[in-house]
Amino acid sequence: MLAVGIAAALMAGEGARLAVVAVLAESFEPRKIQRALGLDPSSPELHFRLGLVDSYALDHLDPVEGVGELRRATELAPHVAGYWAALGSACDSIRDTACADTAFERALRLSPMTPRLHWMAGNHYLLNDRNKEGMAHFRRLLEVSPSYANSVFAASLSAVGDPAVILERVLPGPEKNPELTLSFINFLCASGKADFAREVWQTTAARTWALRLTWVKPYLDSLLELRRFRDAANVWKDLERMRIVERPRSSDSADILFNGDFERSPLNAGLDWHIKAERFLAVDFSDPRAYHGAGCLRVEFTVARNEDYEPVYQIVPVSPGGTYELSGYVRTEDVTSDSGPRLRVLDLDCPDCVNVSTETTTGTAPWHRVSVEFAAGARTEFLRVSGWRPRSRSFPSEIAGRFWIDAVTLKIISPFERSHAPARQS
Repeated sequence: MLAVGIAAALMAGEGARLAVVAVLAESFEPRKIQRALGLDPSSPELHFRLGLVDSYALDHLDPVEGVGELRRATELAPHVAGYWAALGSACDSIRDTACADTAFERALRLSPMTPRLHWMAGNHYLLNDRNKEGMAHFRRLLEVSPSYANSVFAASLSAVGDPAVILERVLPGPEKNPELTLSFINFLCASGKADFAREVWQTTAARTWALRLTWVKPYLDSLLELRRFRDAANVWKDLERMRIVERPRSSDSADILFNGDFERSPLNAGLDWHIKAERFLAVDFSDPRAYHGAGCLRVEFTVARNEDYEPVYQIVPVSPGGTYELSGYVRTEDVTSDSGPRLRVLDLDCPDCVNVSTETTTGTAPWHRVSVEFAAGARTEFLRVSGWRPRSRSFPSEIAGRFWIDAVTLKIISPFERSHAPARQS
């Protein structure tokens, strides 16, 4: 019985010791970790924690001691990849490249599918001017986890400065991973390298049709934001050629607008209609009371306000100097302001060259045609066609009610500049 009692006491004592170690080990306070190590000196986790504190805690910084603690953690638990990775980073901090090389190699050998380890290894090699090895790890990282794409592109561009090198060494090619290639194109636009992005797009569009509009839309949005309208139009043409985007049939064969009949919900991208979310405005395309076909645009001013509104717009390529007619069918219901909605066309590069609109419609009115004829400027290449309500400058100023648009067309009347007479409304 005495022996059993002693054993029980020893077990209870060991249990209490382990409980104290567990509590202390949860802390990253150096004194608590050191106390825990006094109770359990063979714990790799405790050496690991103390190594991190020594390596990175500003109030307890001792990088050399940190490397020693992390090395001890790997000796006690050589099969834990995270210990090796931490050792690699710590070795980099004291410029012990050989130690870091070995540590990252061991970490990846133990856990080759862990994205964070490839990220750490890639940065290690870039830090030590071994770009080829670093980008090889980044290439593998993107195969394992494409979510690292922007971080990889940024780190690589900072290291090598040449996006062509990244394209060659990091990306697998548009045939193997077109979505990743589009991510790179979007990154290039955001990094001020839209010219090279265009080259990558042209290669991608020539080599694969396995694309989706959702992948390309951010690139189109960036091009429009950067006012690179010609590039956006060329990308849109490529998408039409690949039948990723299909141009809806128009009720007028001469119409150059995209989806002017609203028979299909706008893609909110590229050269289709864009929908702007605005306060106190409801926009939909499902109202069955269309002038033509099954669809139309319906706008409701839900709260009476006196604001500028432009709920939808479209970018349209045109021929410089041509004479055009913008027309559509509209109807209203209980529109209160003297400044009602209308169709508008604006030269994006020279608003003073073309900035015209159809007559306004207020009150309650049935479907009727509105139009405006205008001459494009000698350098006009892209127009912005929109549904527009300008702010009123007289009473009653606040607008409420509902407005419908359908069968919107933009047609060229004459391909050559005929006159610069004022726009004519009808």
